Amino acid sequence: MNIIIVGAGRLGCRLAAGLLDEGHNITVIDRNESIVKKLAENLDVQGVVGSGAIREVLDNAEVKRADLLIATTASDENNILSCFIARRMGARHTIARVRNPEYTKQIGFMRSELGISMLINPDFSAALEICRNIQFPSAIHVETFANGLVDIAEVKIREESVLANLKISNLPQKFKNKIVICAVSRGEDVFIPNGDFTILPGDNVYITSSHKHLGAVVREIRASKMNKSLKDIMIIGGSKIAFYLAALLEEQNKNVIIVEKSPERCEELSDKLDSSTIICGDASDYDFLYEEGAGKMDAVVTLTESDEINILVSLYSTKAQVLKTITKVNSTALLKLLDDFNNDTLINVAEITGDVIIQYIRAKANVNSGEMKSLYKLFDGRVEAAEFILDERTKHIGDSLFDIKFKKDILIASISRKGRFIIPNGDVTLEIGDRIVVVSKGRKIENVNSIFDLF
Repeated sequence: MNIIIVGAGRLGCRLAAGLLDEGHNITVIDRNESIVKKLAENLDVQGVVGSGAIREVLDNAEVKRADLLIATTASDENNILSCFIARRMGARHTIARVRNPEYTKQIGFMRSELGISMLINPDFSAALEICRNIQFPSAIHVETFANGLVDIAEVKIREESVLANLKISNLPQKFKNKIVICAVSRGEDVFIPNGDFTILPGDNVYITSSHKHLGAVVREIRASKMNKSLKDIMIIGGSKIAFYLAALLEEQNKNVIIVEKSPERCEELSDKLDSSTIICGDASDYDFLYEEGAGKMDAVVTLTESDEINILVSLYSTKAQVLKTITKVNSTALLKLLDDFNNDTLINVAEITGDVIIQYIRAKANVNSGEMKSLYKLFDGRVEAAEFILDERTKHIGDSLFDIKFKKDILIASISRKGRFIIPNGDVTLEIGDRIVVVSKGRKIENVNSIFDLF
């Protein structure tokens, strides 16, 4: 596909790299000439200097040939206008990044009247992911499929874990067919395990289970003492993510405290939120945090724009034995470094948003078999988990999994049928309407038929 990205910020740069890896032709538009030049030098992309809301600039980017334009600048209005003009000039599809919830509510109007195919709110997407991780405090990361019926959780295996030194073939009787181990990371290596694979202490594993069983399963696997739900949550930084997260947590009757440095922002949050407590203060002052009870919280979520403050507050919280810390990290390089030794949850907004957009693009590009509903990158993108709905175009409908030959390093992690979670053993058949989660290593899952070895 020919794709134009308007805005070369964190999200735009991540999308450019990720979509190049997907095999698309990329053109990047940005006002900053040095950023455009640097991107063109480091990546195999075309660069155009200017505003994506200017007709001449879009013409220079050959918008008439574009299959998709993605507007990712810091301005919601510029993004919406860029998409509108691009559609009028011939772009087939457009995606606008918006952060104002009032715009998100108008998606129907935006589609019908402005021709915008998709609105994506990175802050709300990040808040949803953080909320999932608060629900399952013993896990490092949690991803959700099948409209909330199925979850995949990342867990660190310790010496005392019931999974330590366990062979995968012994898993069904150990957990009464409630879970599937779908991916394992060991040092620099990742595996899609078969029945002969043995899990070792120190491994990071992704576990698939039904939503209702996941919490208890993860606690048992991690040998965690974290049996209570997290009730008292402190959020550091009053960003838009913090607002969305606090609103979600209020719906769950959590006790939420937001610490924000700006008095004006504190006033805004106080007006917009129902029951959250807003404290005006500097989170980099640890005496202040101590006085406000940060060490007594069940969870601390750091959401400032400073990676350094977020990391240091999380380290302080861990030292104070806070049960769960969730840290927003903007730098991709720093994210990879911290992932090597941090057992709690790290959040990168550009990664979350990029995965959603790439899933949309794959679904648009591949319509010859079952519809792709979700896509997540696991273990720094080396493993993918994709959800498909099977239809009449899907191969092997009615065949049992035992009789189907799959490509190497492909695993069906779950099947959901009429609202029921099914462990995919050899006797299970594929049926039209099934929602399946497919996990793969070293390959892009472009459509559901690409997982079968048809030759």
